[in-house]
Amino acid sequence: MRLWIESAHQSQGSAIDGTPGILISTLTTEERFVGLVMSGSLGSEFESRARSMLHRPWSSSEVDGLLSALPAEGHAPLALLHVRGGAHARLVECDAPPLFMARRGRLVLLPVVEEELGTHLIRRCEFELRDGDHLAMVSEGYIQGAGAGKPSPRVGWREVAVAIRRLTETRCDAQQLAGALIRQYQRQGTRDQGSGTGDEPLAFGHRPSAISVLAMFVRSMRTVTVWSGPPADRAAERPMLDALMREADMRVVCGDTTAEIAARMLGAELVMEPRPREGWAEVPPVSRMVLPDGNEAVTIVTEGVVTMRAARERLVGAMHRNCTGTVRAGDLGGRTDGASRLAYLLMTADRVRFLVGMAVNPAQVAADGTPLRRIAVEELVEDLRARGKIVSVEHF
Repeated sequence: MRLWIESAHQSQGSAIDGTPGILISTLTTEERFVGLVMSGSLGSEFESRARSMLHRPWSSSEVDGLLSALPAEGHAPLALLHVRGGAHARLVECDAPPLFMARRGRLVLLPVVEEELGTHLIRRCEFELRDGDHLAMVSEGYIQGAGAGKPSPRVGWREVAVAIRRLTETRCDAQQLAGALIRQYQRQGTRDQGSGTGDEPLAFGHRPSAISVLAMFVRSMRTVTVWSGPPADRAAERPMLDALMREADMRVVCGDTTAEIAARMLGAELVMEPRPREGWAEVPPVSRMVLPDGNEAVTIVTEGVVTMRAARERLVGAMHRNCTGTVRAGDLGGRTDGASRLAYLLMTADRVRFLVGMAVNPAQVAADGTPLRRIAVEELVEDLRARGKIVSVEHF
């Protein structure tokens, strides 16, 4: 099982009196995840150097080089997390709140090694992640922010740790964890100030009012393979089917002719599903591909170009309505037609693989002769990549 780091970040408030805010950057690929939380007061040159660490595997010398470039004096909050293969994690923190980690509702104390570098406190550690782990990195304002004129912290390390332990018992996702931590901070601020709704920016005395949270959830990677269109050469039908069936998670067939090819080679029967409550006026029917043993060969069988274009409209609309990056079935308006179900599979997948047959249907080409199927797939690919999905396309 390949593990995947799902992440989400949220912020509240903005910097005041010209104080720089908090910078959060993440990079997610199939092989690694990198998260960076740092103060914006460290200078553009240092920021650029720190961000460059997101785009390549670390070495000890590179980490040492980054730390040696820190300002010689003062406070320099920085936290950098690197995860390889979804499991092996390396953490470097400088003057920053510690990373919080919970496993099965229990807090995990990381094997941190501390050292002093000039005026800075450096913490490093390596550890292994497991399916279901939750992690959170918070800006120092979250821990150290005090109400106007109040010397005591609004939210301390213990409060954050207890909250994360309680929240993660429900196996919440990254977006839910980030939102819950922000709401906890707001509620605590309301109690400290004795008034307000908790939605307004909170005053921190000499601290900036901006606080940020980067939440992470470790889970199995979600993958989907979509086969759409017959190949230009019939000899490629079997390789396309084999590529589809190697998918261990979600398999999709888009296109009536494509479905007939797959069913013939598998000895399966295509069974049309009952009419959805939305009807078939906008999107053609959905079918099941039932094998001789009664099992289903694929997750869903839909019509081709019309359904893919409608799925893109559903996908774009849902993502505009929910800009958090975590899309749920409710974002599709409760529709159960083929386009909505296809859009949901694509939105919830981490890696999407398209197998596109290049046989040309003269009735389905654009004015310049480009197959409409190819255009529909390219548009889906562009939108999915814009949302951070790992997408590949193979033509046959």
